[in-house]
Amino acid sequence: MRDYIPNFIRSHRCLCVFIMLQLTLMLSMLEVIIQVDPSPEPQRPLTRVYLVGKLSQLACSPLLSGFAMGAQFYGYGLIHLRTKGPLGGFLSRLRMAALSVWQQCSTVMLLPWCLNVVQGLCLFPAHLWECLGKDSCLEADHFLLFMILSILFWSNLLILAITSLVVAVKLNLRMLGARHIGSRNHELRAYAQGINELLGFEMIVVPV
Repeated sequence: MRDYIPNFIRSHRCLCVFIMLQLTLMLSMLEVIIQVDPSPEPQRPLTRVYLVGKLSQLACSPLLSGFAMGAQFYGYGLIHLRTKGPLGGFLSRLRMAALSVWQQCSTVMLLPWCLNVVQGLCLFPAHLWECLGKDSCLEADHFLLFMILSILFWSNLLILAITSLVVAVKLNLRMLGARHIGSRNHELRAYAQGINELLGFEMIVVPV
């Protein structure tokens, strides 16, 4: 059981990255709202905490996470197109173009995900600052407890967001680097050139 989780992560690396991205994005879309309701004297004001999220945003969140996962696939998966048949030349050029675009712009695929996560993370500090500006908030019942729990939730979410981004970027850079071989082994270079000839495009970059 101790080795099962590491083996599962290694075997399903892209799935685990998608789960991290999706979980971070969904949690960032949930806005934590601390509301202080005045109550008649001599009772203290009441503190209420709400988790607010739009169903439309939550429903569309897998699309943003899936879009970000495009940075993890060679040529956005188009290199797997079969080029046999009358459209073989067109599909071959399409594969080469997809690989070239992926090589240059793959990290841009993470940008929409990052913008949505950053926007969600910025909402809570702004709301908390606005709430602290009210004189009655510190006197409210359980306000400090709810504030500390909300800050802990936001801090853990921030750590999760940074970790998810770092993991996704490192995986993307590793795949980008895997296209290039710097070995002087003639057999390995010949093997890479044979793969390129078989595929019909330069999947592996072999230095001259």
